[in-house]
Amino acid sequence: MPVHLVPRCARRMSSAVFLTTAVACALAAAVLAGPAMADTSSITVAASTATPEQAIPVDLTFSGTNALTGNAEVEAVVRPAGGLSCLSSYQEDTTTFPGQDVAIFAPGAQSVAPGAYSVAGTFKPPAAGAYQVCAWLAQNQNSTDQAVTAPATLTISARAPQVSQLTVTVPKNPQPGVSFPITYTTQTDQQLSLYSVLIAADRAPCPAGFELDQQENRAETVLSGSGSQPVFGGPATTAVVTKQRTGAYLVCTWVEGPNGGEVDDSASTPLTVGTLTPPSPGLKLTQATASHRHGVAVGGRSASGFSGKLVVTAACGSSAVHRTTTDRKARFSSRFALPGGCRRAKRVKLTVSWAGSSAFAKQTLTRTVAIAR
Repeated sequence: MPVHLVPRCARRMSSAVFLTTAVACALAAAVLAGPAMADTSSITVAASTATPEQAIPVDLTFSGTNALTGNAEVEAVVRPAGGLSCLSSYQEDTTTFPGQDVAIFAPGAQSVAPGAYSVAGTFKPPAAGAYQVCAWLAQNQNSTDQAVTAPATLTISARAPQVSQLTVTVPKNPQPGVSFPITYTTQTDQQLSLYSVLIAADRAPCPAGFELDQQENRAETVLSGSGSQPVFGGPATTAVVTKQRTGAYLVCTWVEGPNGGEVDDSASTPLTVGTLTPPSPGLKLTQATASHRHGVAVGGRSASGFSGKLVVTAACGSSAVHRTTTDRKARFSSRFALPGGCRRAKRVKLTVSWAGSSAFAKQTLTRTVAIAR
């Protein structure tokens, strides 16, 4: 005789009601179990590259098996990595991370039939950094979207735009009031912006970016500013023409983008226009005395940043004595005997001299003082 398998909930029922009860139990079990064969459905996500570039779309592939009896939906989001793992459903994930999740496939956007499937999507990283892609296979049940698989996850790391060359070339001896070129050579792998300004050398260093330079109002001349020609590919040459007064400058240059204020590379290039007059060492005498008993005493101050060897001279007529002293920390001093020709003299001429250098101009101080007994 054939063997009848009786549902657990009907095993104590009479044979008269067996069939009806068995059908009812089967229907109840189906409702509790959800979509048929959901346990064998699957979803995976893959990217065409694990290291895409900011602002350039990366191709994503969502594939797997829909083992349900009807159509299912692929749902996916992406958000910055480093937080919680992908949650159990699209709804839970987007509710938990409001403002962070960006939809790749929202509910109802991408349907797949039963069987094997593969659908394509894209994501354009808005900034350099790591991102997490979360994907689910879901089905609408009683007007509610229900995930039928565990979430698939993928982490990708977006890099900044690549600037393989940024060179700024200035002429060797530009003259004040005469136009001269400044040339920029760039090579980039996407369209970016070239900004450049001229600032006085004493306002160094260059700011961190063009926008910051404009906020700080450092620039004497904007060489390449907002609305300038973008740079892309290369090596490519961009030239500007300017003329300046005599002075020492820095050419501050930035390659920025694709978003405003994002600096991808920068350069700081010294520029001298005309012949510069070095600053004075600022020598000042604070002590100048002479006596037959104690000799000559000379002391003084100098400008901040100055240092070097000074020559101190005491002279009575053609008779003179020369000594050297070193200026340190903006101070100098020297003591020595009077020259022999000052034995009968009443006054002595004292001189402090700096011979000059590329950093500080030549300077001489002279003072005639009485010789004490």
